[in-house]
Amino acid sequence: MAGKEPKKKWSWVFSAVGLAIGGGILVWLLFYIRDNVDVGAVLSAIRPIWLVAALCCIPVFELLDARVYYIMGRGMGCRASALGCLDAVAIGEFYYRLGPVGAPVQLGLLLSAGYTGSAAATVYTWKAVANTVVYTVYAVAALLARLFLFRQETAAWAIWAVGALVCAYVALCAAVFLLAARPGPVKRLCARLLHFLARHIRPLAQEGRVEFLLAKLDEFCADMNALRSSRALLLRVLGLMALEMTALFAIPAFLYLGLGLEGVTFGELLLTQCLVMVLSRVVAIPGNAGGAEGSFYLFMAPLFGETLAVAVVLWRFAAFLEVLLLGGLWSVARFLRRAGGRPRRTA
Repeated sequence: MAGKEPKKKWSWVFSAVGLAIGGGILVWLLFYIRDNVDVGAVLSAIRPIWLVAALCCIPVFELLDARVYYIMGRGMGCRASALGCLDAVAIGEFYYRLGPVGAPVQLGLLLSAGYTGSAAATVYTWKAVANTVVYTVYAVAALLARLFLFRQETAAWAIWAVGALVCAYVALCAAVFLLAARPGPVKRLCARLLHFLARHIRPLAQEGRVEFLLAKLDEFCADMNALRSSRALLLRVLGLMALEMTALFAIPAFLYLGLGLEGVTFGELLLTQCLVMVLSRVVAIPGNAGGAEGSFYLFMAPLFGETLAVAVVLWRFAAFLEVLLLGGLWSVARFLRRAGGRPRRTA
């Protein structure tokens, strides 16, 4: 327990630093808008119905994600509850936005929702793989569209950076498919690579470290084999996750319409937002603070024009702060309901 306390402490410090950076950027943007943007003109052009649609994207995303956990849990034979799966998503996403504490919190909530320990670990792996596959397909489509269909001006280095990241995603998907289809050769290659690295990297040279990683690889291969044999479930999960990502990527498109702008198609905004997300994930701090705003500026500046600063603030609220707000409120509501349902002690 003593060894875990410093890690827990540093995870919260890490979260606080990320949130402070993100908060500082938003405050600076608000002052910039006050001094440089005609706020009256922006307000007069607003179409509220589209702004409401942007705010609805995160609830839709979380409901779809909860549905994914529910059908995967049922597919594994667990007595998963729909409300428990929604807890895992709403509260889990809240902690995910705060940093490294998200994964253990969400796994604990899945156990409370009716998952067994082994099923929760397997479904977590399945979901990560499905997410990577759908994300990669979206990213490849977005990159090709930006190169050959949408001729908006973007810094060349940003396109190259996104291209490199998309290639990495494609390679990751190829590795996953090879592990599912032909695990033997890939496992032998990984074993040779790990033994080679263990001779040159001290942490890997520790006794039992390579064997532990190879055992984890065996578990992953077993999970992939089980997922491959459940094709109907896999197709449903991929379809729901495609809808999830569409809801997430649609936020700037609805903001564009809500700010009264015209001339850019919904599809272009959707795919451009995918590129924003690909590049911003490089900044691995809570909320991708700094990276998210910078990526949005690089790719969305030609589309939003003079309303860009307003769009960044609204997007960060709808895509990040709203998750914290909804997750916090849901967590308090669920706690109060559980507390109210407990029998009171009598003296």
